[in-house]
Amino acid sequence: MSTALQSWLKANWFAVAVPVLLLIEWLVVRDMGGEMGRFLEIVVLFDLCVFMPILYVLCYRRTMPLKQLVLRTVALVCLGIYIATYLVPEPLQALLPQLGPLRIAGLAVLVLIELRLLIAALRIVWGSNGSVEQVQAASGAPAWIARLMVMEARFWKWLWSLIRRR
Repeated sequence: MSTALQSWLKANWFAVAVPVLLLIEWLVVRDMGGEMGRFLEIVVLFDLCVFMPILYVLCYRRTMPLKQLVLRTVALVCLGIYIATYLVPEPLQALLPQLGPLRIAGLAVLVLIELRLLIAALRIVWGSNGSVEQVQAASGAPAWIARLMVMEARFWKWLWSLIRRR
């Protein structure tokens, strides 16, 4: 295994663990759901809305700014509620229908926050001297995404100037 891949896996182990944990969750619901009865919903909600967000915080607590970490953790909790509505069979859902409006409100607030960050990043990118570091600081986007945003903006600026000359 290459050194770059090893360092990426060490820094982003949560991204590798999530699919495995979701598969295990699905298998538990499928195979033991009937035996667990009403506790199934509580177990799934705990796993998806408490355990997985804690793992996320443990993975990224040293590399991500606190504000960004909290925002993404809250988004992960809302996503956990959403996924739980599909995993837990409807007859066993007691809490999930009550959490539905909370999930929608939480996701709406998160979308608005992310939209504000995106607009701030786009203003920097389309400004006269937008740099990758400025885009990263404004949006919290990874360096490679910020680089792509800056490259795309430069391309469109170049194309627009080419069109205007004709």
